[in-house]
Amino acid sequence: MKLLPVLLITLIIAFGCNKEQKTSSTGENKKDTIANQQNNSQTKSDPQNANNNNVENNSSSLTNIEYGISKLPPILKNYDGKIVAMAKWEDKLGRNVLFITETEEKGGDNRHKELYGYHYLISDEENKQVWKINDFIKDCPVDLTLKYIDKSISITDLDKNGVGESLFLYRMACKGDVSPDDMKLIMHEGETKYAIRGTMRLEISGEKPFGGEMKIDASFDKAPKEFVDFAKEQWNKFVLDKIGSY
Repeated sequence: MKLLPVLLITLIIAFGCNKEQKTSSTGENKKDTIANQQNNSQTKSDPQNANNNNVENNSSSLTNIEYGISKLPPILKNYDGKIVAMAKWEDKLGRNVLFITETEEKGGDNRHKELYGYHYLISDEENKQVWKINDFIKDCPVDLTLKYIDKSISITDLDKNGVGESLFLYRMACKGDVSPDDMKLIMHEGETKYAIRGTMRLEISGEKPFGGEMKIDASFDKAPKEFVDFAKEQWNKFVLDKIGSY
């Protein structure tokens, strides 16, 4: 009879320990399940966060590509106008910086404004100017437009030779009517310049679009096919100009 209470106590203790182990195991399993769900969620979201931008896909052989205005080396202080766009990257030639500037519109009845582009190779020993461009409108008695097209700057390596190509677009006009602005695309690989010129495609609410001419410069005739294909793609991306409610 004395064994019965002892046996009963032993069974109660064993049952309690077993229940505690099950509870602990269940809690750990829940944590593992939550962690796995989070990991699966992150894995599924990665393709959505992957950069599908053609510019990025075409610049995989370059490194440290940066877009956006940042501080220039102190030696690069002699430029005209205000910086409105910039890109930096590294290729087999070294560290590169490209920046675009615009001057303020000046003049009364005869307005004028200028746009510049600069490309430098930066090193600890020296800073070499690769190229410089300048465009302008002068003596404009009506409405003047000379403006870099926002977010049009791109850095690529389309021919995979380790040297980056740069590209950007801008618009310009001197007019007193409603007509398409001129548009220019400037592309460089090193010192070699390529260009497309034409007009924006103007869409006025309720009317048929007009404009949109594109003239490809003969310089592209000697360029890799990838250059002109990408340039036309970028041109078409920015050519549309809408006026009115849509």
